[in-house]
Amino acid sequence: MPPEEVVLFKNIALSDVDTGGQTSTIGEPSVANNGREIFMTGNWYATKSLDDGSTWDFVSPYNTLPPASGGFCCDQTTLYDPSRDITIWILQYSMSNNTNTLRIAVKRGDTLGNNVWHWWDFQPSMVGSTQDEWFDYNHAALSNDFLYVGTNVFTPADRFTRGVILRLSLDDLEAGGGLGYSYISRPDDFSMRCVQGARDTMYIASHEGTANNRLRLLSWPETGGITSTRIRVAPWNGGVYGKPWLGRCDPRITGAWVGNGVIGFMWSVNSRGAKTNPHVRVVVIDEKSKAVVGQPNIWSTSTAFAYPDACPNDRGHVGITLFQGDDKPEHVVGIRDDRNPGAWDLKVTGKSTDRPNQNRWGDYLTCRRHSPDGLTWLSAGYTLDGGGSRNDIVPRVVHFGRKRDERAAKRWRNT
Repeated sequence: MPPEEVVLFKNIALSDVDTGGQTSTIGEPSVANNGREIFMTGNWYATKSLDDGSTWDFVSPYNTLPPASGGFCCDQTTLYDPSRDITIWILQYSMSNNTNTLRIAVKRGDTLGNNVWHWWDFQPSMVGSTQDEWFDYNHAALSNDFLYVGTNVFTPADRFTRGVILRLSLDDLEAGGGLGYSYISRPDDFSMRCVQGARDTMYIASHEGTANNRLRLLSWPETGGITSTRIRVAPWNGGVYGKPWLGRCDPRITGAWVGNGVIGFMWSVNSRGAKTNPHVRVVVIDEKSKAVVGQPNIWSTSTAFAYPDACPNDRGHVGITLFQGDDKPEHVVGIRDDRNPGAWDLKVTGKSTDRPNQNRWGDYLTCRRHSPDGLTWLSAGYTLDGGGSRNDIVPRVVHFGRKRDERAAKRWRNT
């Protein structure tokens, strides 16, 4: 096998026992690992493995931790911070008294074998709310010293009011005591997205209002003030995406990374011109000048692409996870690096046997740098097997990389 080949080191299909059968066609899977310990979340389950995915134990997001607000709702995300050796689990709770709770839970070291977590709860009133509001659609990213949690804020009548980014001290999260935090709140920025791979500056992007050719890029250094840059990009289309599994799809930014001196953002768009299928828009920006240096979109005349997420490895090369398909969605991973710098090398991890019954799919996927090898990636995805209902969902955990890095992918298992 050539050293540039994309390899699936592990491609694990989870069972109903592993997830408690609490799956959804709006799967929203997230995954993180600390060596042989893997933690995965989705709608509406969590599950853990202590042996690199050979066996799994269901973790209920409803009762593993004490209830908050109206009880556990839906969105979850997880990630691992190697600098403090902590696994982070973020849970969204249902509305109660016209508000809800976003919980940040952590555990230290390789301790997934127990269900002991320390957590902090946030409500909109803690981030500048002056009315009844609730959090929804959350994601997380790390810099050297902070955890960033992005969320949208709505009124009880589902009217968007603002986007919020929380910045939380990693030292405080590790210590498990009082938690220092700051935040930004922006009424004009829907679904702000933080990059994976940040060091001393976090980069955050959103579409500028309703424009289809401009991004707003925020630079938030660990010390210093926030700056804003307008980024002009080639126009794209939204609207009705026209595929059986894209009934919920929209153009919010879902993939973001920084590495090797460039910043990248990805989102799902509709057909336009010669690109006759829904596809993934990609914009690559020079980190210093903030000039656009490439727009390597992911598209095909024979299939649609949507719901991308991305993460850099220690070389600054980019791993991605996304879906493709015309009628039945397939889970795909891929790489863009020095082996083929002008293109995305993609590989299918699983194919669905059916289309979702209600044209409901999404809303996001997760790609992480594998820890501790640092050169390969871990992704979360899912497919349908045997029918089109939520009971037919098969979540997937995929460890992937280049063939040349197979030794790195295996070496840590023997240490």
